[in-house]
Amino acid sequence: MELKKGLERGPFNDRQAEKLSEALSGLDTEQLSWLSGYFSGLGQTSATTVAVTDTNVGIPAQALAEAKPEKLNILFGTHTGNSEALAQNLALEAKERGVEVEVTDMASFKTRELKKIKNLAVIVSTHGLGEPPVQAEDLHKYLHGKKAPDLSHLNFSVLALGDSSYVDFCQTGKDFDAVLEKLGAKRLAPRQDCDVDYGETAEAWQKTLLDSLVKLTPDTGTPTAPSNETATVGEVKYSRKNRFEATVLEKINLNGKGSSKETVHIELDLEGSGLKYEPGDALGVYGSNSPKFVQSVLEATKLSGEELVESHAGEKTLREALSYDYELTPLSKTTLSKYAELTDSARLKNILADPSSLPEYLQGRDILDLIKEEAHGFSAKELISVLRKNTPRMYSIASSQEAVEDEVHLLVSVVRYQAYGRDKEGLCSTTIADRLEVGDKVEVFVDRNTRFKLPENPDAPIIMVGPGTGVAPFRAFMQHLEVSENRRPSWLFFGDRNFTTDFLYQTEWQQYLKEGVLTKADVAFSRDQEQKQYVQHRMLENGKELFDWLENGAHFYVCGDAQKMAKDVDLALKEIIRQQGGVTLEKAEEYVKNLQLANRYQADIY
Repeated sequence: MELKKGLERGPFNDRQAEKLSEALSGLDTEQLSWLSGYFSGLGQTSATTVAVTDTNVGIPAQALAEAKPEKLNILFGTHTGNSEALAQNLALEAKERGVEVEVTDMASFKTRELKKIKNLAVIVSTHGLGEPPVQAEDLHKYLHGKKAPDLSHLNFSVLALGDSSYVDFCQTGKDFDAVLEKLGAKRLAPRQDCDVDYGETAEAWQKTLLDSLVKLTPDTGTPTAPSNETATVGEVKYSRKNRFEATVLEKINLNGKGSSKETVHIELDLEGSGLKYEPGDALGVYGSNSPKFVQSVLEATKLSGEELVESHAGEKTLREALSYDYELTPLSKTTLSKYAELTDSARLKNILADPSSLPEYLQGRDILDLIKEEAHGFSAKELISVLRKNTPRMYSIASSQEAVEDEVHLLVSVVRYQAYGRDKEGLCSTTIADRLEVGDKVEVFVDRNTRFKLPENPDAPIIMVGPGTGVAPFRAFMQHLEVSENRRPSWLFFGDRNFTTDFLYQTEWQQYLKEGVLTKADVAFSRDQEQKQYVQHRMLENGKELFDWLENGAHFYVCGDAQKMAKDVDLALKEIIRQQGGVTLEKAEEYVKNLQLANRYQADIY
């Protein structure tokens, strides 16, 4: 039968006629007769609508409904917004494959819904020292508690975000993955642990997950709608994957003569990049290892540095790869694990197996220390195989683009210390301090932080706690408020070591106070008196007024060190609420939790 020729005389274009001919060819008289009656019946039923496309011709409506992949629920728990962005991207890709999707913040998720969910994707970061983000705390606790339900009906996969320089790398994601399995759920795809530079790893997990989900679709003889790989949402020229080379415009040491600290203010030119940022965002910066340190590693391994290696960034000499493509410091758990396997060192394996001794061992060590302690006859290929890929350092942006236009400003504390008989340094901070001069270029990208933003309400008061370089985002806040002529109530708590040498941006804060952009400022300089004073002490001294601000709708922000400062500030805040609110500590903790869930308590800590 000349199907195509006959179809071309009907209401079909050439492509439709060709597809219909392919679908109908080979059917016998009985099959064609059945289809004729089937479509005739559909045409007579006004309540039924059939969309005939080039991928579902000849497939009954019920079969098409069965062929559609079951709904995918995506839960995210985020600290800076990266997990949220990845959740939205997964949703977009799933929809392009014809999958129904629902994206939910873990804080808004109703645990009773778990019984109704068939397919679940969990995207979660690790906050602080192996702890879940605030938004994920309740779900994390529920799943590990006695009321956790049987989840044998559930298919799942976990994408865990973290930083492998921390011992508890991706711990929250690991927790979710383990507990879901324990409750009977089955993996759609293996858990994927993502480091700071997570782009390619996250994309690979996303593809594996969606491929697995589509494979669960009942076979009807028709393929699931293909993904539109050319679709884009807002083309971005420069990004985490395609970094911009920004030119250094200015570099100033803000500490005075005699200071025990070194804090660099650096201004970079973004002209021509198209990069946009908002107060609260961070800038990812790629540093390089010092030539002297690279040479020391080469000498310790008895390699020349001229050996050609296949780095993750392409073929180059070993010296180039060690300079730009891999981290030599600090020593991470990942590198130690690979080194222990390569050398088959019983000592290192014992250290890795002991959670209590591992952090102490890693503290202050780098790859050179490891090579000297556990010598091994490396080839160039083996050496780079144990090293961590060079990852960006995230610096809170210290400027508002509304004020500085095509520039971006950073505030960087330079890391220098002694350990194990050698002078040591931070990779990126000393790149900025020692190896970059005005006119030089450095690779950067904007890292959006949706969880550290000025209140949408232009009248809402803000309380900002930022000792040391933690004051950076609050400078951006002030610049933004000044340009926008917003005079909301604002209160800064700043602290550092000494008033005369370490009062970062002192004249700017004084000007903002004079102009009324900044309403109030309290400072603490820890070493100006015998009894050390910190920002939390200033908070407690002003407890009544601070509580009044909170009761009047103030948003509370803290930026800086996660290990000690942020915890001390959190404890001080709860104590203020307990005292001034006349409530129990338990109620004060509940008050703080509600502030966090309402995005009125935001932290940018590291």
